[in-house]
Amino acid sequence: MLIVYDRTTGAIVGHCSTVFDSGKWREATVDELFPNRDRTNLAGVHVADDARFIAHGADAWRLRKDPSGIVTGIERLPSLQMSCNAGDADKDGVADLPADGKSVAMITATTSDNGDVEVTFRTSRGALSQRAVASHNGVASVELRSATETVAVTVNATAPGYRPGRLDMEFVPLPHPG
Repeated sequence: MLIVYDRTTGAIVGHCSTVFDSGKWREATVDELFPNRDRTNLAGVHVADDARFIAHGADAWRLRKDPSGIVTGIERLPSLQMSCNAGDADKDGVADLPADGKSVAMITATTSDNGDVEVTFRTSRGALSQRAVASHNGVASVELRSATETVAVTVNATAPGYRPGRLDMEFVPLPHPG
């Protein structure tokens, strides 16, 4: 597989698996893939075909370089792993909070390589205590306050150079007194 990248930014701009041409398999060239584009800053590296590259998309990968800075291949970006301290009161396998507008859970994003980076959090419902948090020893945390509606909730975390993290939760009905 040919991975095409921009030499100045290091961004992966294209790829092509082997090509069946005139009865033989061969590697494509940068010139074939980008015939009408300025190729001054484009370069390519050949790696073994890997279905994971296509399955996860080019944004989940980065160039791998040797100690002298020469591109030797590609590697998956490190990831953000999400967790929370909320329980699972209804025992359905999804963390939950009462839909009372007051309950709070600590949401944590951890970098898979323990790197420190600014992490941006977003939620589909409820309110976050902060939107962006710098991680320390690879860990960044915010509080999520529940809403008063009973809904599924998704909290996402993003950071430059990392695959995004996702945490699914729910705000559940309040127990009936009784």
